[in-house]
Amino acid sequence: MKLLIYSAADPAGVNIARHLEAILPFSTSEVGGMPARAHGDLFLVEFDSSLIDLDLRLDGVEWALCLSRHKSSSGKPCLTAHTPGNPGTTAEYGGRPSAVCISNPWLQSSLIRSMRKECDSRGVELQVTVEATHHGPSDLDFPVTFVEIGSDEDSWRDATLGEIVASAVHRSLNNQQRGKVAVGVGGGHYSEKFTKLILDGDFDIGHIVPKYVLCEGFDPNIFRICKERTLGECKYLLVDWKGTPSEAKDCLRSSAPSLGADLIKV
Repeated sequence: MKLLIYSAADPAGVNIARHLEAILPFSTSEVGGMPARAHGDLFLVEFDSSLIDLDLRLDGVEWALCLSRHKSSSGKPCLTAHTPGNPGTTAEYGGRPSAVCISNPWLQSSLIRSMRKECDSRGVELQVTVEATHHGPSDLDFPVTFVEIGSDEDSWRDATLGEIVASAVHRSLNNQQRGKVAVGVGGGHYSEKFTKLILDGDFDIGHIVPKYVLCEGFDPNIFRICKERTLGECKYLLVDWKGTPSEAKDCLRSSAPSLGADLIKV
């Protein structure tokens, strides 16, 4: 089964969920003893608490997609997707330090492409970007992706943005496109380079370990952890070379062969 998860306390999650219910004929159901809406093997589940603290233990989950809000100091409208987890040695917003969820690079990359297409087809001009891996949860047993509306109350409740994301989710559910699976390293939290690589279609990128994490001090095993916690056969480490500290570059040079991954400078 596939899970679409949102919090009743999150206006963006509710916004996306309501538009998905308008697109797909869901029926009343349950999953793991929780009330849910079902469409085939797809289950729409509402939680009361924040999703960054999600602790869900269920068998038979293929993947989960969290419908969520994105908050930034700029308040700039945007649409984002990312994998949860804490690649750094701190965990201020849920999960554990140096621990990440299983990434679903195919779904994550498909969402970025689909949201970009939906915006372009509707003439909506706003940023669509992949984000670095951040915040909890970090220890679920199935792949988890967040898709988000940013970055303030007006955007979270904007019906057009909710419809765009819901349509992109719908488009991505049966996506058959499969690019080369990769982990991204370096660059900023909102990486133009990795977003462009996804939009170009050659790579499906899951975890992204950004520069600020690598500058704050990092566990050298994090690259192995991110590669192993990636759905599919991950054979590439895409490195924003100018946006990666020297210590991390040295670590990548020495560890890439043992990881069985090609190091590609971008």
